[in-house]
Amino acid sequence: MKKMLAALVLISVISISSLGYTYDGKRSGTEHPRHSLLNQLPQEKKMLFHQTMLEAREITVNIRQQIKELKAEIKNILTAPEFNDALFLEKVQNVQELYIMMKQARNDAIVKLAKEFTQEERRILAALVSEKHRHRGRWAGR
Repeated sequence: MKKMLAALVLISVISISSLGYTYDGKRSGTEHPRHSLLNQLPQEKKMLFHQTMLEAREITVNIRQQIKELKAEIKNILTAPEFNDALFLEKVQNVQELYIMMKQARNDAIVKLAKEFTQEERRILAALVSEKHRHRGRWAGR
């Protein structure tokens, strides 16, 4: 009986601490800062923002896949019995060029939006694109 009671108390403590860990109270009742910025835009500009960024993401899907494959190749080059420095540098250069292409697609999307936005809407756009809001500081695209 004492073992059962001890197990029940232990399970209760674990459950309560899990709930406390899951809910840290950071955003209770408030929305994400990005959403509050987007909500400042007129509905048609908000939709234009979403559509344009989605188009930019669709352009970069293939590029991201190529980067993933190149990184696997780089890992294989590094772990091969014989290190090939020329091949390694070539693959690293390819990855860097692909990252530049991704940034260019994003910049093109921002330019497209800026041409359609008023000065006040561009201020909101500037706040949106300067905010890093994905894990590890990467830009949102999902």
